[in-house]
Amino acid sequence: MALWDRVAQFFTLQAFQEAPLQTREATLEDLLQRATGIARVSPWRPASIRDALGVPAIHRAVTLIANTTGALSLEAWRQGVHLANEDRPRIIVRPNPFTTPRDFFRDTAYTMATRGEAWWWVAARDGDDAPLSVLPVDPAQVTVTENPRDLRYPIIEWRGRKMRNEDMIQLTLLREPGQLRGTGPLQLCGAAVSVAVEAQEWAANFYADGGTASDIIKSAMQVTEDEATAIKTKWTSTPNNTPHVIDPGIESVEQHVVNVASASMFEAREYQNAEAARMFGVPATLLDTAVMGSSLTYQNLETEFGKFVRGCLWPNYLEPIEQAMSDLLARATICRFNVDALQRADIKTRYDVYTAGINAGVMVPEEARAIEGLGPGDVENAPMPFAMPQAIPSVLPIQGRSQDGPVRCASCGKSRFVVESLDPPRLRCIRCRSIAA
Repeated sequence: MALWDRVAQFFTLQAFQEAPLQTREATLEDLLQRATGIARVSPWRPASIRDALGVPAIHRAVTLIANTTGALSLEAWRQGVHLANEDRPRIIVRPNPFTTPRDFFRDTAYTMATRGEAWWWVAARDGDDAPLSVLPVDPAQVTVTENPRDLRYPIIEWRGRKMRNEDMIQLTLLREPGQLRGTGPLQLCGAAVSVAVEAQEWAANFYADGGTASDIIKSAMQVTEDEATAIKTKWTSTPNNTPHVIDPGIESVEQHVVNVASASMFEAREYQNAEAARMFGVPATLLDTAVMGSSLTYQNLETEFGKFVRGCLWPNYLEPIEQAMSDLLARATICRFNVDALQRADIKTRYDVYTAGINAGVMVPEEARAIEGLGPGDVENAPMPFAMPQAIPSVLPIQGRSQDGPVRCASCGKSRFVVESLDPPRLRCIRCRSIAA
């Protein structure tokens, strides 16, 4: 390559690399842009999680995800062999000794759907340092900062107290590369959530403030505010189904019909229902949202729940929980949710398959009964024992002394006393010898 070609290539690369750069301004908006990565200040009002859950479609999607996850049971495999129910590790049968498994898995899926992440705290371990119990933690109480000495182990604090990294387990729905916190649809789809919340609040405020007047009285002459109020009072004091006698100066009375669909933002809110289904990956029919060309019938109910499991529940919520829980078990043991009940076909189709399988010698009647949950060993009918005593933590790591601080002497300000009497309680300061009750 000639020297001139190399020089031309150098300037071409420099121009390509410097093109995306933008001029920095000494403004607050530019500082926020560089600190947060947000290109501009959004003109719409960000909705809180509580406001977002006030939208029926979003509430239905989060409730469906959380409660469906809580209704499932965990099964265990060791070296690829399915374990009997009584041989399952106790931590997957009842992870939190203070609640039912349904509450534990429901709360985990709920925080993942609303916050984009969930946190577990390993509350107790046995003599071999194996976890015995796991408690859910509010993500709002957890702070994660980068460890400048070792980037592999960030500094995790729970309510201001530093925790061991091996005791704090983070489950994320989505996470940007290099970021320490997870994110979810309510955080990433902020504009769509804001539109849904504002449309619903607009409709509510329309009716709360009286909306548009049903009758408009036009006067032929100039009237004062007191005269207009008197005419309005006289008009409204008479029942609607009786004749109204008004001042001769009134020119006309017009009746204004309110467009209910427009006043309630019906079309916009109906569109946002489909948007909520897209955000969470839930089939729109399961949110009772009308989608053109689709309807929920008895024949396709299994298909819709199959789409829900494969497209939303399993990859986004069940798989992270399964892998996090499997890491707490022995390395040869893994756990999986039993989702057979969600993907079953109608009873006629199932029994036809069982009959064909038994006649072909592929399966025996006992296996068909086990699949239906009628035989022994079904995980959904297995007993749920209480947690072992050693799995119950004696104290939370965030508990400490009272926030009121130590008792101090009113005379000298010291906090060291000698107990002189218990009934009534009397303390004597060791420095100034004064009595404190």
